[in-house]
Amino acid sequence: MGTSAIIAAYNEEKTIAEVLTALTKSGMIDEIIVVSDGSTDRTVEIARSFDVTTIALRENRGKGYAMRAGVDYARHDVLFFVDGDMFNVTDEHIESLLRPVLRDECDMNIGVRSRGPIRNFFHLQMKVGPVLSGIRVMRRAVWETVPLRYQERFKIEAALNFFCSRAGYRQQQTVIYDLGHLIKENKRGIGPGLTARWEMSREVFLLHWDLYVFEMWRSDVEQEPHPVAEYDLFE
Repeated sequence: MGTSAIIAAYNEEKTIAEVLTALTKSGMIDEIIVVSDGSTDRTVEIARSFDVTTIALRENRGKGYAMRAGVDYARHDVLFFVDGDMFNVTDEHIESLLRPVLRDECDMNIGVRSRGPIRNFFHLQMKVGPVLSGIRVMRRAVWETVPLRYQERFKIEAALNFFCSRAGYRQQQTVIYDLGHLIKENKRGIGPGLTARWEMSREVFLLHWDLYVFEMWRSDVEQEPHPVAEYDLFE
């Protein structure tokens, strides 16, 4: 099975080169797609300097939309979603994420950055808090279980967890050690970073009420597709 790596990136000029360097060196990845979600920095310029496909959305549409744009363009059945704000990415990290899906041990493997043994135990074993990592590998069929209205902004990761389980697909988590990333406050500044973190937390909180309490997903009424965003394609 072929593997398409998809990076939904918004203003990731500080780290995108390191992420792409690691991905392009991996023999386990057949295609790399960078979707710039209306970036205003050098993200597109840096991505174009690599032998990858770059989709540059002309306006910011949110993470879920950017991921969907990458999926629509991807040629392969295994989808590897990668955050653009990582550093210290190694072949071992990539292999540990891809291997379980490629070996048919699970249908979705979520990469979780290590927070230490105690926090790892409570988060993953005791299920304290949702697993919302953007680093994950899945079969395309898992992505297709998510209704369109949940493929938006920060809803997508919690929605993938929910609908993957509901459809009976197998999912697991892999703890990733020694993988760094830039937090929102470092990328955007304290004020805008905290605002973005609050908006993400609020959206995910309300989504869990939607999914598990009100069960709006049971409605037969499907959201109309958003108008296709304008973009520039560089292959």
